[in-house]
Amino acid sequence: MEISILSSYAASHPESTAMRRIRKLSDRMRCLTTSGAVIALASMVWIWFGLPDATLEKVVRQHIPASSAFAVHVSLWHRVEGFLATSISLGLLSCALYQARQMFVTFGRGEVLTVEVAKCLRRLAMASISLGLSSPLVKLLVGLLLIGEPGKPYWIFILTLGDYFVCLLGGLLLAIAWALVIAAQVAEENKGFV
Repeated sequence: MEISILSSYAASHPESTAMRRIRKLSDRMRCLTTSGAVIALASMVWIWFGLPDATLEKVVRQHIPASSAFAVHVSLWHRVEGFLATSISLGLLSCALYQARQMFVTFGRGEVLTVEVAKCLRRLAMASISLGLSSPLVKLLVGLLLIGEPGKPYWIFILTLGDYFVCLLGGLLLAIAWALVIAAQVAEENKGFV
């Protein structure tokens, strides 16, 4: 009974071209967000545990400027510490990608203007802001753990333009999410009038 009602509704309301585009894009974006999270995790494991010592030292120096007077430690224990420190950023990135994926799943179901989408967007925005704010702290932590001599920690605080723009984008997404909640509530209220 329920299937026949849905199929008769689908027959009387053909899917718009815009909705087909949204569904098609959503399918692709679900794959990209999932593969992005897997690639990020695999890359981080490979960087910290797969690279030779000299290469890892170069990678650390590229991300945390330190003169050659300061030693970069790349023993197994230091690699574990570096991995754990950068896991903060990986966790926030994974959270943002998961929320984006959930939005695309919802879009794929044909639900575009909903409170569920707004909640996912809000969580994505908060993860983006957190990622931008935590990036300088992660670099500081990696610098303290891997660079310098015992008793002489290497203190450095690096705030890049990229960190700023990630926070700015997160703030923009947060504002859009709040506006989307209001729009979804208005759409739900007006659904009864149609």
